[in-house]
Amino acid sequence: MKTAKLVIFFVLIYVPFAWTNKFDTHAQFQMLFLETKYDAAVNAAVQDGAAALTVNEKQKDEARYESMKKVRVNRKAAVDSFYKTLYSNFGVSEDAVGRQVLDSYLSALLIVGYDGCYSYTFETYTGEDGLARSRRLEGPKRPYTYRDATGEIIAFTLDEYVTVKSASGTGWTEGFRNEIGSQTQAAVLKPGGRFDEVRRGAIIDTIRSELENAIREHNVQSRGLGAAYTFTLPLLSGEEWSNTIDDVGMLAFVQGIPVGYRTYNNYALGGAKIVKRPVYYGYRQDNIPYFTGSGCPRSAEILETFASPKTAAAAGYYPKECNNGRK
Repeated sequence: MKTAKLVIFFVLIYVPFAWTNKFDTHAQFQMLFLETKYDAAVNAAVQDGAAALTVNEKQKDEARYESMKKVRVNRKAAVDSFYKTLYSNFGVSEDAVGRQVLDSYLSALLIVGYDGCYSYTFETYTGEDGLARSRRLEGPKRPYTYRDATGEIIAFTLDEYVTVKSASGTGWTEGFRNEIGSQTQAAVLKPGGRFDEVRRGAIIDTIRSELENAIREHNVQSRGLGAAYTFTLPLLSGEEWSNTIDDVGMLAFVQGIPVGYRTYNNYALGGAKIVKRPVYYGYRQDNIPYFTGSGCPRSAEILETFASPKTAAAAGYYPKECNNGRK
């Protein structure tokens, strides 16, 4: 009799636990499935948007580096392509309300341009029918600027082309770093200066600031629509930030979509894969200055970057072959 009571007691305790555990496992699987599906949907939208950056109606205006200085991008085509793919992947292409709801979860959308970035902020307004509407507005271009200790303001690009405003504010100098370094006071533009480090830092700081402002504004606008979720800029590693400035591209942050008892949060980066000119890295080995191409293993400490072997040699660096025979 005592054994029977113990069995009954065990069944009463174990069965509800087993059922709950089975239900939780199924719920976890469903959430994982949805998160994977959403990841693919957002990534595809960003990749399509980034690819459209290089699409222009006129062949002569095709995205390119003009005299190695500038790349043209079609921002409107990129944003249109992004939304077309995003809405299609989430099944709301023909659902106006669904599109508005989905857009409210897009906390930040940003295009990384050659000499500055563009943020697309979420804005709510009242339509002619008196109902709340939303739309994306393109903000002004934010250049990648940095103020040197000398007071000069340097506007960086995705390569070595720079524009420098004098400390007095009376004149501008522009060109590739190796061409104008002697015409400015900024130490970062001189041979041996921390050009690449400072350039990348300035670009990342500009992008991060724009994203923070966009997400802050998105919180204000979304609360007007009754949203209770608070959007924040996720913590990204140094490598993740660096990946955003390898080429012109697009960044999108999707946050707050209910997935079971959790919320979906992710970001996607897409690059336009524009072919850039070769890059050569200067470094020291055994106290001797060498340079190698981007196809070679990089030194732990890159001192300078160059556009050609000629400019590297002119700066006092010697060519160093890789194990694969490249320079």
